[in-house]
Amino acid sequence: MELFKVGLIDDEEDSLKVLIHEISMIQGFEVGFSTVDPVQGLEYIRRGKADILITDLQMPGLGGLEISKRLLNSRVPVIFCSGYPHYAKYGYRVDALDFLEKPPDALQLMDALTKAKKKLDNLFWVREVVEEDYVVIGDKLGYNCKLINQREILYMEQREKDSFVRMEDQTQFKLTSAFEVSLAKLKSPYMVRVHQSFAVNILKVRILGAEHCELVSGDVIQISRTYKEEIRRIFENKLIR
Repeated sequence: MELFKVGLIDDEEDSLKVLIHEISMIQGFEVGFSTVDPVQGLEYIRRGKADILITDLQMPGLGGLEISKRLLNSRVPVIFCSGYPHYAKYGYRVDALDFLEKPPDALQLMDALTKAKKKLDNLFWVREVVEEDYVVIGDKLGYNCKLINQREILYMEQREKDSFVRMEDQTQFKLTSAFEVSLAKLKSPYMVRVHQSFAVNILKVRILGAEHCELVSGDVIQISRTYKEEIRRIFENKLIR
């Protein structure tokens, strides 16, 4: 697991000890440096000794607002931790990520660090979208792999010992795994089993009949007695009588 280093600047040793202890309890983070000297702390963060900075606001020589202002063009997320909550409103002026009131609540600290981690991770939001809606489909021989949007799947089918996925553009893939295994791996909220040999994308159902469903592509898929009531319940709330 990647560890994110947290820099700590506070002119009160006791406050630093509290933060060091709480950060040690949060998985994925560790203290990169801690100092009571804000000038030294700014130099440490500029030299890359930490990925994230937590700083007090009121300190002799160099305050947290000024430190944050000097880091505006960096990628370092800054979190304020202060006993003066009325200063929180100034955070937006220097692009501060969050404000914690002393002594920091452990859960709020974890939330702030998680938010900082997301800001640092350029691919975080891309991965969120990919993991939610996309999947890599590979054929039986492993020659043909494609990143596909799960919403564009029409249906999955089991034919004897082989399983297939049919896309909205009529592309077809012969899968590397058995039908039930592939369906489980897909983890799609849209794919619903309608038959021992078929699962359909409920977003692509145009007509729901007693014994079959017709997809937007014109494909007609049989619904077996085993899955009939489950399918009915899915569409019940959308039914207009």
